Amino acid sequence: MADYAAVTSLMGTVHLISQSSLDFQESNKECSKSLYEKVGSLLEFLDDSDNELMKDVQIMEKDEHIQKEANERLRKILEQAIEDIDSVKEKLINQRNLLAGNCSLGDSTSPRSRVSTLENDMVGHSDEQARVWGELTRHSSLLEVISIVGMGGIGKSTFAKKMFSAASIVKVFDVRGWITVSKDYSLRNMLLSLLQCVNEELDKKPDDKLADCLQKSLKGRKYLIVVDDIWSTKAWDDIRQWFPENNNRSRILLTTRIMEVARYASYPKNPFPMRVLHPEESWNLFCQKAFGKNDCPAKFEKVGKVIVGNCNGLPLMISVTAGSLSSEKMLRKWHEVAQSVSSLVNLKDYQHCSGVLALSYKHLPSHLKACFLYFRVFKKASEISVENLIRLWMAEGLFKLRGIGKRRSLIVACKHSLDGKIKTCKIHDLLHDLCLRESESESLLYVSNPPTNVPQHGRWVSFHQEPMRYFFSLPFPTYGKTRSLHFFAVKYYKLGFELGLHRFKLLRVLDLLGSGLTRLPDGLSNLVSLRYLRANCSGYAPIYKLQNLQFLSFRNVYKYTPVDLHLPNGTWKMSQLRHLDSAIFYLCSPPKVSGNKYRVLENLQSVHGLRPDCCTKEMFEGIKKVKKLGICGESKHFCDAPTCLDNLKYLPELEALRISLYHRSRSDFLHRHPVPCVSSFPRNLKKLTLQGTRLLSSPLTVISKLPELEVLKLKAIKLSGNALEETAWEVSDMGFPKLKFLLIEKKGLKYWTATDDSFPCLERVIIKNCPSFQKIPEGFAYSTALKRIELWGCTPSLVTFATNIQQEQQQILGNNILQVYAYDRI
Repeated sequence: MADYAAVTSLMGTVHLISQSSLDFQESNKECSKSLYEKVGSLLEFLDDSDNELMKDVQIMEKDEHIQKEANERLRKILEQAIEDIDSVKEKLINQRNLLAGNCSLGDSTSPRSRVSTLENDMVGHSDEQARVWGELTRHSSLLEVISIVGMGGIGKSTFAKKMFSAASIVKVFDVRGWITVSKDYSLRNMLLSLLQCVNEELDKKPDDKLADCLQKSLKGRKYLIVVDDIWSTKAWDDIRQWFPENNNRSRILLTTRIMEVARYASYPKNPFPMRVLHPEESWNLFCQKAFGKNDCPAKFEKVGKVIVGNCNGLPLMISVTAGSLSSEKMLRKWHEVAQSVSSLVNLKDYQHCSGVLALSYKHLPSHLKACFLYFRVFKKASEISVENLIRLWMAEGLFKLRGIGKRRSLIVACKHSLDGKIKTCKIHDLLHDLCLRESESESLLYVSNPPTNVPQHGRWVSFHQEPMRYFFSLPFPTYGKTRSLHFFAVKYYKLGFELGLHRFKLLRVLDLLGSGLTRLPDGLSNLVSLRYLRANCSGYAPIYKLQNLQFLSFRNVYKYTPVDLHLPNGTWKMSQLRHLDSAIFYLCSPPKVSGNKYRVLENLQSVHGLRPDCCTKEMFEGIKKVKKLGICGESKHFCDAPTCLDNLKYLPELEALRISLYHRSRSDFLHRHPVPCVSSFPRNLKKLTLQGTRLLSSPLTVISKLPELEVLKLKAIKLSGNALEETAWEVSDMGFPKLKFLLIEKKGLKYWTATDDSFPCLERVIIKNCPSFQKIPEGFAYSTALKRIELWGCTPSLVTFATNIQQEQQQILGNNILQVYAYDRI
């Protein structure tokens, strides 16, 4: 697998060279193309020639007078690489022929199967669900802890999720929260997670103040908190003090693998031991994961039941095994899986479960194996941004956009966007352990936890705990094979330390966000192979020499603190740049290349944080290929560029737009930021987010005319019906013709009226933290499209109003499509 990662990285390097704006000779372009194709035909071939290739590219960039010599040398390198690969390929073919007929399940000739996503659905346990539901809703006024105990992979978290999300539970509690503890827990992260559930923004407060804020937020409220995957009585002692006794039937639902912890936390109540699935339940889960809504084909039923029987009723094993067979059509391969699983059946439960997971991993194609192992770069039990994960895969050369959407992986979906796409994900602890075993056996990954002597051969290096700075102060040699360097400790240092980046010359990925550094380290500009950079930095960022950079992000670990950044003029030469992300950044307009034409960043797909005073016609001409754009700034930035939004018409391919105002105050709301006229909006705009400003109804009428708009988010908006400050929103008869998802968040709106046909396609409405909101359109009772209304932090009267609309729709249309959910009621 380390070889595979190296080959894909080399392919990425060759591709970057071939796509370079440098003046290559035609023969070199042909050699480069041939090399790319030949490297791509190998699955396990390791080559370090990318080092030499990049050296000549650097020479050609520095001095145009020696380009001829560099071209000639580059041609020889490419030709030699092609010759070497042909030789290695011939040896691999011969070796494969010798091994033919003796392939095991994990061999490279195994079918390229898919693995099902481990969804949060629940099969079986109906009696147990009824019992726990009774404990959560019974009339005892005291705060009670209900503990669920069982081995890893038995379905404890899925069971808890089912109870946590049940409509009958949601309506009982005023506020709900979920924390995952795990072995290496962070009290601060858990506190912040819970405080987000009660809508607090307290990133910079110390831990004791956060705990105090949480107690005050929960005081007097009926709450349900899930404490998932706790490993010790000490951990329970650390967090138990956060939850006040309100004498109002609040509950804590706890999951653990350790009986001692379960008894300790729920005393004097007995824990609920989680049982394995019965045979019928196991078979139903297997069929659901392997065939979806379809029945099991007759030819697979007998062997399928053998496989299920050998999974011993463990949901994780059943789900993963079923997923690995979900696209396998050859009966012979099913029998191979059955035989492999049966060979493990006599092992202890934990070893058996791990063994089955390892078999499913070995059944993956090589490129998905590498993607899966990359999960171990992150901390156990952490939620991972899917968008960021994909960018990391691409920077490593492990991921191709085409066709990937048809595949599924060994992940659990955590958070979804309004339109149903997965925003964050995680993997089960057992799979996380599997990642570590496999990646370490391949010398692919080193996780420093805490740091010691980091081996030189690790391709991916990740720091999870303090003190990282002690490692970097040691005189270690060059790390010529290291391609990724990640930091997740998230602790600032008053005194900086040097990373010694000269030792990591071939880095592709550098994630400094959790390193504690508040400035870019020395030597960064020499990392000419760098494709991904994420850091905490403000002021001027000297990144213009990083010509191969594809993903650039400057953020603060405290997400509510914007980082104001100035990018150098040389950014316009970074032709490989695909994604540019910051809270706020300034960039000058692009230079002219000829006549009235401006330099264009052809590969740039998304930009977030562009200041309003940068939003000129020339700027948008230079980034005209972007599909996602975030315009962010303070009031003064918008004041300095009052017509900046009218230039949006120069972004013909824009599909998603966000406009955000930071550092709001009362005076900010007095400054109206009108939206542009309809003709200035890109015609393909599908998603619009407005945050932190003030709008009259007339701009919203303009927005309603956007022909392709499907998602609209109004966050921290002061909506005024007219100049008299009437907080009402009257939707015109034309309405929003294609709008499917609508979010209204934070204050400012009392009344919302619309005709029956104003939202013909609206499927989901979310209203969050609008304490003044009193009514929603009564016409929703006649909607055949509306499926879900979510009310977060709203008054009981609004909840009742929405529920009445739901009941009225049932009477008028005779269906139960519309569902109303109320969370954290005031």
